[in-house]
Amino acid sequence: MKGTGTYRNYYLRGAAFVLMLVLVTACTAEQDKGVNAINLAGPWKIIMTDSRENALPDFNDGHYADQVVPGDWGRTMEKNDDLTSTIWLRKKVVIGSEWEGRTLSLVMGRIGIADEAWFNGHQIGGTGVIPGKGLAYHMSWQNPRLYHIPSSLIRYGGSNVVALRIYSHVLNGISGSVELADVSSDYFSYYLKAFGPMITNFVSLFFNMLFFLGLLILYLTRREKREYLYFSFIVLLTFLCNLLTLESPFPMDGLVRYKLFLSLYVLTNFFVFMGVGEFLNSDNRYAVAVYTLLLAVIQGVIVFSPSTASLIRYGGFSAIVLINILILSSAFLFFNAARKDPRGYWYFLFIAVPVPISVVRNSWYLISFRFNELPLVIFMHVPLVFTLFSVYYIYEFERTRREKDNLYSVLLKKSQRFQRMLNAMQKTDSKPEPRDVINDVKDYLDNNYNERYDRKELSKKFGLNEDYMGQVFRKVTGSNISNYINTQRIEAAKDLLTETDAKIIDIAYHVGFDNLTHFHRQFKRQTNLTPSEYRSVMTQG
Repeated sequence: MKGTGTYRNYYLRGAAFVLMLVLVTACTAEQDKGVNAINLAGPWKIIMTDSRENALPDFNDGHYADQVVPGDWGRTMEKNDDLTSTIWLRKKVVIGSEWEGRTLSLVMGRIGIADEAWFNGHQIGGTGVIPGKGLAYHMSWQNPRLYHIPSSLIRYGGSNVVALRIYSHVLNGISGSVELADVSSDYFSYYLKAFGPMITNFVSLFFNMLFFLGLLILYLTRREKREYLYFSFIVLLTFLCNLLTLESPFPMDGLVRYKLFLSLYVLTNFFVFMGVGEFLNSDNRYAVAVYTLLLAVIQGVIVFSPSTASLIRYGGFSAIVLINILILSSAFLFFNAARKDPRGYWYFLFIAVPVPISVVRNSWYLISFRFNELPLVIFMHVPLVFTLFSVYYIYEFERTRREKDNLYSVLLKKSQRFQRMLNAMQKTDSKPEPRDVINDVKDYLDNNYNERYDRKELSKKFGLNEDYMGQVFRKVTGSNISNYINTQRIEAAKDLLTETDAKIIDIAYHVGFDNLTHFHRQFKRQTNLTPSEYRSVMTQG
């Protein structure tokens, strides 16, 4: 059994390590350049006026500014309250005669938000719909871009012009590879490149919905476990946020879309803090009150923002600040729990470390207007985290089963001792003197230290005056009743720490403490060690 437990620990550590690597690296949008390709990355000409003439091969673009592609043009949209733009990008490229007879396609990564692709003055494709007026459009940010170029349009051995007409609303720029490639030679690789973002999103949606249903069922069967309710809210809100970044079958007002996204995103992180607090049994009611007030204020700023610019500058910035505070506060709760009980919570450090780093990193992208660099794995955080939680619960379930017999055997010895004491008391017919009763009180406390101490009930049980009982007890034992009970509890906790692998918080509650902080304080006062330090010393000794 010990060997099995060791392998299980290795498995858990390995899974947690892989999770940390995935969260930290965050699947950046960069893609490898194809071998059979003409690389178009570098300077393009950017034209801020919208005209079809910009696509013509003989259009004079010499006096226009350069725009590095892949890259973004977010700063050019800040002059507009709607943060929208319809721009053209042009690049001249020479296609040698060696490409004759081969099938060329224009391959690009993510583009914010909709685009039309032109080659030598002819449109060869497009993704999404560029709106005429207003902010109603289809979200096509994550759709694949792979446009076939008819060979009849290509000037082999001469100069060709690739032109892109792009509509942007907040999200802007081009990320990933930009190239003319012969995809027929390695179609499967290019297919994965093109549809990888869509696959990532659908996997995320599937697992988020799966975890939502599972957590909701758990909450309905155990309503006292409110963390299940909070966790179900987290995955549901993440599911909805993910949907808002995908193309919908109907156009949606962009300002409404971003308001919904920001509101749901900040609410998701609020429930992360609430769920972590419940899961760790943390007394954070004052922080909850403050964060709830801040959440209400920020939601009001988001809902009543009159324009996209005010939404991003005020609602977006305040939302990002609160999100980082909530995530860092959640990480602090994990660190605090791990400090008090390393054996019980060490593996959650693989969440408490990389997730805040990823959130801070993504916040930097948002604040600096580098939306095109946001990693797609942002919506995979929740499924990956809850996968680790599932492994944790499986591990805890099996460990609890192994511990049960060991823990019960220790408790059985103590209960048998108490039963013998009760039997001896029942055989006595004469009424003992008050001073003799104190010994009975002492024996009773030795076997019932884990019950809630009520001085009035205890004196009534043994037919003594409260004050007199306290005075005589101190004279007989040299300690007051409360300190005596705490001493017995700590002694019992020391036995359980040495003889079992039970979690420290479970031991604290079992021996009678209803406050983990009070347990740690009493243990340190009596032993000069924390519970985890005591266990480590005794097990190593």
